[in-house]
Amino acid sequence: MALSDKELSAADLRATQRNWVQYSKQHSKNLPPGSITDFEWKDYCPKAFRLIQELDNIDNDDYMMSVCSDETIRKASSTLRPGNLFLLSNDSRFAIKTLRKSQLKVLIEMLPIYYNHLRKFRNTVLNKLYGLHVVKPVGGVKVYFVVVANIFKSDLLMHRCFDLKGSLQGRKVKKMRVREKTLHKESDLDFLFYLEPLVRHRLLAQIKHDCAFLEAVGIMNYSLLLGFHIKESPQGFLDGGSAFCPDSPRRGSVDSRCSYSIDSRNCTTELTFRDHWLQNNSCTSKFGEEMSARGVRISWNGTGSVSTRQISRRRECHDVLLYFGIVDFFQDYGVIKRIEHAYKSLQFDPKMIAAVNPKVYSSRFQAFISDIFKADDSLH
Repeated sequence: MALSDKELSAADLRATQRNWVQYSKQHSKNLPPGSITDFEWKDYCPKAFRLIQELDNIDNDDYMMSVCSDETIRKASSTLRPGNLFLLSNDSRFAIKTLRKSQLKVLIEMLPIYYNHLRKFRNTVLNKLYGLHVVKPVGGVKVYFVVVANIFKSDLLMHRCFDLKGSLQGRKVKKMRVREKTLHKESDLDFLFYLEPLVRHRLLAQIKHDCAFLEAVGIMNYSLLLGFHIKESPQGFLDGGSAFCPDSPRRGSVDSRCSYSIDSRNCTTELTFRDHWLQNNSCTSKFGEEMSARGVRISWNGTGSVSTRQISRRRECHDVLLYFGIVDFFQDYGVIKRIEHAYKSLQFDPKMIAAVNPKVYSSRFQAFISDIFKADDSLH
C-alpha cells in the first residue's frame, strides 16, 4: 500500500527506526542466497525513503534484496576510511556510498526539503537517494551508507566517465575506479557536448533550481557524474584510454565521425542525429538518462578553464548518449571546510578551490556546466 505523504510531518520524514534488527539463520529465507546471516541493521528515515522509492516505482522488498547481499555488506563494513567507499549492488541497479557520521546528519536534516524538491521537479538532475542505513556485522564496527540510483546503469559501454566539480585546484587528482570504470577529472575532459537549444535551455534551468536547493540547505562540494557512450565508437577509444587512437588504420571507417566547423556543419549523420533527438529527448524524458548529444573533441594545453579550450584541429565529432547527475551532496560548509578554505586560499585562487561557501560553489558549478553543454544551433 502506498504511503500518504499528506499525513507525514517533517519530524515523521526524519524519524529513524531505532531498534537494531538482528539477522540470523532464521531470517535467511527473507534474504538473498549467500547473504551474511550475522549482522545488525538499522534504517534511517524509512518513511521518507519509502516515499522516494514510490516516486520511481521501486518495490521496497526488491530494494532490500538488492542491497542486502553478502558481498555488499562485507565490502561496506570492511572500509577503514568512512565516506570514501563507492560500490554497486550485485544487480548494478543501485550505487552505495559509505558516509561519515557528520554527512549522515547533514543528509537527515535536509531530507524533508529534498523530498519536496523531488516532488516539485520530477526532472531533477540531483541523484536519487533511496535509503540510508547503518550495518554492523557481529564483532565488527558500524558503517553508515546511503543507497542511490546508479547513474551509469546501462547495457551500453561507457567510453569515458567523469567526476567533475568545475575546478581541480586543491583537489586530489587520484582517479577512482568503479566496476572497471575510471572516473576522470577535469584535466582529462576533452569533449564538449552540443544539445538541441531548447533541451539545453531546460536542462540549465533545472540545474539552476537544483543548485538553488543545495545552496539553500548549505551544501557544497558536490559533483557532476558524467558518462557517455559513442555510437559506432572508433577503435582504440576505451574507458581507460586518453583519446582516440590517431594511428588506427580504421579511423576513417566510422560513420558517425564528422569533419566540420561549429558555424558550418556538413555532418553526414545530421538527419539521423535529429531523428534521435525526436525519439530520445521528448518532453517526457528525464535529464541525464540516455540523452542524445553531439560530442565534439577539444584540445587543451593543461591550463585555463573549459571555456578557454579550443576545438581540436582534427574536428572530430560523434553522436553520443549522455548519462549524468549531480552526486555527493552531503557536505555542508562547516568549521572544518572553513578552515580548509582559509588554508588552501594561501596556495590557490580562493574562488577556484573546492572548499568555498555554498553560494560561490553553486555559481561556479553552474558556469562550468554551461561551458561543457553547448547549444547545437544546427538543430534549432
